Amino acid sequence: MDIFIASNRQLPIRYYVQESVWIRRGGSTKLPDVTLPFFVEVEMKHPHNLAIIRDYIFDFQRQYKQTEIQLLIKDIAHLATMQEMLSHVKQIHHTITIYPL
Repeated sequence: MDIFIASNRQLPIRYYVQESVWIRRGGSTKLPDVTLPFFVEVEMKHPHNLAIIRDYIFDFQRQYKQTEIQLLIKDIAHLATMQEMLSHVKQIHHTITIYPL
């Protein structure tokens, strides 16, 4: 597991076979920073596919008026990249917090 995504809303599963990105159910609910009830785990073969995760989050947020998301990211470089990608978009009713895993 490279990234763990938790939310206050049900998260969809996605498989991007060509890009080697899998967003699926699973993971551990015993992670210390997770306080939200719904979660998926992300496995990626290539770090340049982080834009897929960003787009996944934005598509998810468009479905709801309000969301809360927690990202737990294993790799520090991925964490910094995701913070950079997500910091440019400010949405009033959508909260994203990012933690190291």
